[in-house]
Amino acid sequence: MIVDYGFAGDFPSRSFRLEANGQPVWVVETPPMDAGERQRLADEYRKLPDYCHIYDPACMHLHYAHLGAEGDVQVAVAADEEIRTFLVLPSRRGVGARAEGRVLRFSSGPGDPRYFVVRINDLPPLMVVIDAPEKERPVPGGAGVIDAGLFLSDPTGGVDQTPNFERAFAAANGSGKTLLVPAGTYSVSQLHLGHARNFHLYLAAGCLLRVRPSARGENEHRHGLWLQDCEKVSVTGRGCIDHQAYEHYVLGGNNYQHGMMDYHTANEMCPWITQSPLFVTGSRRVRIEGITIRNGRNFNLNCRGCDDVVIRHVKILTPPACTPEYADGINTGSCRGVLIENCLVACNDDSFASGHYFATYDRRASENHIVRGLLGWNLRGSGVRLGFFADHDQGDFTFEGCDFTAITHTSLLVHALRPKADGQLSRYGTIRVVDCSFDARRLEFLISVEKAAIGKLELIGVAFEGRPRAGALFSVEGDPAAPIELLLLKNVSCDGRRITSVDQISARIADVAQVSVV
Repeated sequence: MIVDYGFAGDFPSRSFRLEANGQPVWVVETPPMDAGERQRLADEYRKLPDYCHIYDPACMHLHYAHLGAEGDVQVAVAADEEIRTFLVLPSRRGVGARAEGRVLRFSSGPGDPRYFVVRINDLPPLMVVIDAPEKERPVPGGAGVIDAGLFLSDPTGGVDQTPNFERAFAAANGSGKTLLVPAGTYSVSQLHLGHARNFHLYLAAGCLLRVRPSARGENEHRHGLWLQDCEKVSVTGRGCIDHQAYEHYVLGGNNYQHGMMDYHTANEMCPWITQSPLFVTGSRRVRIEGITIRNGRNFNLNCRGCDDVVIRHVKILTPPACTPEYADGINTGSCRGVLIENCLVACNDDSFASGHYFATYDRRASENHIVRGLLGWNLRGSGVRLGFFADHDQGDFTFEGCDFTAITHTSLLVHALRPKADGQLSRYGTIRVVDCSFDARRLEFLISVEKAAIGKLELIGVAFEGRPRAGALFSVEGDPAAPIELLLLKNVSCDGRRITSVDQISARIADVAQVSVV
C-alpha cells in the first residue's frame, strides 16, 4: 500500500508526475516558481557577495513527493519533456535507474533511508521521499491521547491559532500523554513551549503549521516551534512546519540580514537565534522524528545547549529561493549526546554544522555527536562544518553512511577553535567519517582543516565522487601548539581511484604527528 503524504493546497509540480508501485503520488513545488522567476532571483543573488551566488538557477527551488511504503518501491517519474540526461542520487545506492522517452524508472531498494535527489535534463531537482508507513498512530479518543482539535478553531489557515495551541500545550504539559494535532492547515505566529515536561507532540499526516510572514517592512522575527528548557518532550509524525521564508523575504520584501551586526556577534535580534523553523534550547531527552521542515528563514533545525537529543527521519526542504544564506540544515552548539539518523537535508548552507558562535546559548563544551544515514543537498557551503568562532571543547564527531551532493566549498570544514576563557586551548576529540560520499565536482577543497586542535581525524571508506576542480586541495593543518595525533585515510577514493598515497592528490598537510594511508 502507498500512502500519499502530500498537503492539500500545495502548488502542484509543473515539471513532474510520479507513480509509486503504479499509484499516483502528489508532486509539489516549494516554493512555487516558474523558470523566469528562478532566473530573476538568481540574478538578484549575483548582486550579493559571491558566496551567495547559485551556479544553477533551476535549483532555486525544489519539487518533492513524500510517500509511505514498505520494502522496495518501483518509482516512475514522468517529466514534461524528453529525457536526455538524468541522475538519481546517491549514485552509490545502485537503484537501476533507466529512462525511456519522458519516463525515468528506478527502484528504491528495501533499506532505509529511501530518500533520493533526481535531476532530469536542466529541470529543477526532484526530492523523492519514501518513509515507512506509521504503524501505531495516535487517534482522537485513544488512551493517553489529547485531541488538539478540541482547542483549535480554524483548520483552514485563515485565523491565527497561536493562543489555541498555547491552551492545548498547557493541557498536555506534564501529563505523559500525546497531544494529537489533526490534519489541517494552521496559521501560527510562533509556538513557544517553555519548561514543558513529559509529553509527546504528534503532528498527524496532513497537518501543516504555517508560520505567518511579516508584512512588508515589518520584519518581525519568529521561530516556528521553540522548545525552551524542556525535558522528555518529543515531536513526531508526518506533519510539517512551513516557515514561509520565501513569502517573508522575497514576496514580503523583508531584509534577510535584519538584526545582524556581523558574522561573529549574536544579539537579541540576530537572525541566527531568532528565526528557526524548529528551535530547541536548554532541553534534555528530546526526540524529533518523522516531521518535515520546509521554507526555513534561517538555521532550520537549530539546537543549542541540549542533552540527549535524537533526530530521526526528519526532512528539511529549504532551497536557495528561501534565503541567500544562514540556512544550515541541522545546526547544534553546546550539545551533548546527539544522535541524528536517516534524515534528508536540502538547504542553502551547510547540511550539518556544529559549534557556531552563539554566545547567547553556547556556554559549555559539546560532547558526542553521531550522524548516520544523512543525505545532504546544498548548493553553497560545505557538507559538514565544525567549530566556527567557538571557544569550547567540541568532543567527538562520527559520520557514518552519509552522502552529500551539490556542495561547492568543501566536504568537511573544521575551523580552529578560539581559546577558552581561562586561556587554555580548545580542542576537538576524534572526528571519524566512515562509509560516506561527497560530490567533489565543484569543491574548492576536498577537505579543509584550518589549524584545528584535533585528537584524531579518520577517513574510512570515503568516496570523493567525480573529477575535482583543478587546484582543489586536500588541506589538513593541525594546531602548531597541539598537532593532530593521527590522520588516517583507509580505503579512500577520489573520482573512482583509490588513494594509496597523499602524493596522488593535491595535498597540504601540516602539524600532523602521524599520517597513515592504507
